[in-house]
Amino acid sequence: MSKEKRQKKKIATTSQDSGLENSPFLILDAKGLPDVPTRQTTPSKAIVKANTLLGQGERLEIRREKSGRGGKTVTTVLGFPSYLGEAKKSKMLKTLKSSLGTGGTWNGKVMELQGDRRNEVFQWFKETGFCPVLAGG
Repeated sequence: MSKEKRQKKKIATTSQDSGLENSPFLILDAKGLPDVPTRQTTPSKAIVKANTLLGQGERLEIRREKSGRGGKTVTTVLGFPSYLGEAKKSKMLKTLKSSLGTGGTWNGKVMELQGDRRNEVFQWFKETGFCPVLAGG
């Protein structure tokens, strides 16, 4: 390809003004690009049913643990009420994991999430009707 043909395909990135407020990307066209989805911060519709929240004011303890895990930090949530069945608990964990973008599992009656996510987990459970408490140090 000759130099003249390559120069014709290039987009001009210079302007008459030499100020820093001018961006070469302002002249680009966004036609054909998909819209950026917004991140969902409210509890999913699966959690909120018929204007009643799942938690009903139950107290949950949210902790950060590191001991006995090879130096890895884990956020644990315990104190789930017995009226929540295994199906509801697993669905709640799946929704929480997808909204936080992290891994997690059930270890007996304790929910374990990878990483230190106490503040995000606290906010999520508060929105679903629980009364979360940051426990531990």
